[in-house]
Amino acid sequence: MIDTLLVSLAVTAGILGLAGVPLRCWQFGTGRFRSQIPRHALARATFSLFSMLFLTPNALAWTYALYTAFRDFSCTSACAQAGIASTIAVGLLGCAYVLLEGFLLTARRRRGPMTGDSRLLTRD
Repeated sequence: MIDTLLVSLAVTAGILGLAGVPLRCWQFGTGRFRSQIPRHALARATFSLFSMLFLTPNALAWTYALYTAFRDFSCTSACAQAGIASTIAVGLLGCAYVLLEGFLLTARRRRGPMTGDSRLLTRD
């Protein structure tokens, strides 16, 4: 039962990823995230590095999912299991897309106002 639930969640995330990955590629390409990350050189460098580490597998998984869906559904002979490979590819895309969104969620978070003794806690 839990296996079915996990596969269903991965495929659902993959279906969202079919629209989300091109959107995130466009946002990275146009620089929409530059204003949302801290101005420190180290923060910008790590954001650029990790964004490419997460975005490249997403783009490859997106391309593979579309290719597999095209190949599965353009089968002219008797294809007994058409769609199985597409479902697996979309599930893998979903797993990669969840990692990308998790990275963006943590990378773009804002620190709230600090509470407590201001002498002990400094803000940069």
